[in-house]
Amino acid sequence: MDRKISITADGEIIIRERNGTPVPKRTAKEREGTIGVFEFLSEIHDEEAATAFLEKKRWGDTPCCPSCGTRDVRSVPNKRPMPWHCPDCRRYFSVRTNTVMAHRLLPLRKWLYALYLFHTHRKGISARQLMKELSISKKAAWFLGHRIREAMKFRGPLLAGAVEIDEVYIGGRERNKHFGKRMNGPAPKQPLLGFREREDGTVVAFPIERVDTETLHREMTMNIEPGAMVYTDGNPGYRGHPDYDHEWVNHSQKQYVLGDVDTNGIESFWALFRRGYTGTHHYMSHKHLHRYANEFAHRLNSGPGNDFDIIGETISGMEGRRLTWKDLTGRTYTDIDKLIADIDIYNLPDWLRPADEQAA
Repeated sequence: MDRKISITADGEIIIRERNGTPVPKRTAKEREGTIGVFEFLSEIHDEEAATAFLEKKRWGDTPCCPSCGTRDVRSVPNKRPMPWHCPDCRRYFSVRTNTVMAHRLLPLRKWLYALYLFHTHRKGISARQLMKELSISKKAAWFLGHRIREAMKFRGPLLAGAVEIDEVYIGGRERNKHFGKRMNGPAPKQPLLGFREREDGTVVAFPIERVDTETLHREMTMNIEPGAMVYTDGNPGYRGHPDYDHEWVNHSQKQYVLGDVDTNGIESFWALFRRGYTGTHHYMSHKHLHRYANEFAHRLNSGPGNDFDIIGETISGMEGRRLTWKDLTGRTYTDIDKLIADIDIYNLPDWLRPADEQAA
């Protein structure tokens, strides 16, 4: 260990380096990894600083071609048509290429500020508020938000140790609708399933089709390592899985904690998710509900802070992902100029290249 810890007679803890130099104490704000908006803007003060930060977080010291993986690339003068060129695959690329930021005109500085806002607002940020913060249209803010949520999809290993499982139903109340729009019976709600690992608090959450034994057992197998200890409520659908030790508490009998058995950890996540639904977004479409679940789980997994290291973790999740407007909405562009502007003429597939380039 490079540092020495000592305690004075007054009970004060002093940490020193090997050479005896005291290590300055970190404030609670620094320990949480939080920065203010002025600190963010002083670091990301222009578009060049934003580009340099993204390249550093994505590639390190040397740029890497997203197509072939080589680092033997050259810088393009005047950064036209793109800042980097790969001599091996003969393609131009930038830090946006092969990410959710690809082929868009939104400045990278606004992308980073949007990531900062996503990690700053504990209960999420709505498209309308994002529109005001970034001075963009509501349509662009909504599209931007979902592309960020796409990058927040969980990529970690299977959960292990003690894992809490619980489900929740998301949707409005039928009595809150206009009288002419009400349906007979309860309002249709979307079930979500959540897992929380007790050791480090990692959360995985996503929508499911139905809450039955077959679905629950399948999702347990897909997300938890065999041999783990599983804690649930009294839902009988969780019982009987041969790969896990299972204990539960019976909420119907007012039983919420029984020794080490409880589901309070995952239920605290659902409480935060519901507050984001009610207080921030007011409505989440069932079609996009999985992305909102990704956002809330990622924000909890990455920690309570919003500093550049945490933003960098989200940037790493953008690698290899695209979310086009057509994929998001199922609609195509009606304006031919917008369609042409979205085509990357410098990275055309081989079958679209001219014959002389294919031969070369």
